[in-house]
Amino acid sequence: MYKFGALLKDNRHFHDHMNAGVPVEVYHHDVPVDIGMITGIHESFIEIGRSLYHRGRYVFLSRPGY
Repeated sequence: MYKFGALLKDNRHFHDHMNAGVPVEVYHHDVPVDIGMITGIHESFIEIGRSLYHRGRYVFLSRPGY
């Protein structure tokens, strides 16, 4: 599906990961802040567990096999 470390930007990327149960790692200024499964996709936010991350402030990377 996606390589380890692939950058996620498009809704399709997030939906693919949510539907396949592939973990996503969240970074803020090159610092990892969370890793987990996507539980919701919103216009401005990605929900991982019970946390919301603004799509413009955070970077999301694919972590298959994590």
